[in-house]
Amino acid sequence: MVKLMEFVSIKENFIASGIMVAAAILMVYKKRGLAFLIAVGLMVGINDFFTHNVLKEIFARERPCHVLSDLIRVSYCSNSFSFPSNHASNIFTAATLMSLCFKNTVLLALTFALLVCYSRIYLGVHYPSDVFAGALCGMVWGFLGYKLQQKIVTTMG
Repeated sequence: MVKLMEFVSIKENFIASGIMVAAAILMVYKKRGLAFLIAVGLMVGINDFFTHNVLKEIFARERPCHVLSDLIRVSYCSNSFSFPSNHASNIFTAATLMSLCFKNTVLLALTFALLVCYSRIYLGVHYPSDVFAGALCGMVWGFLGYKLQQKIVTTMG
């Protein structure tokens, strides 16, 4: 189980599959797919910057793997702050936007997002409240991204 949770937590493990999904979205949805990819790239980037450089610095909460001495399941423990979880925030930005743009992806997108969130708690690098707050932030950015995607589609004609 530890290996699965570590695999899910390492974003580089999903580069190839992400490229394939992006290509499929472009082939199937054309302009709407391009608008989605632009919106998801912008929103995840903005969210990641805001969560890491603003919110984490404001709250400055230490990670459980640095604080709880009896923690058993510890993977690599970052030296950045814990609250909110960037992993949770980024994945929920993308999952929310994808679910709103492509209704048939809701179950898959949210299941994967929840798995990533759970992996962060399981590995001892985040408290449940970190991933909950990150998911909420991500949902807000994902909704804003959906509005942006709609505007992009409209301007593309």
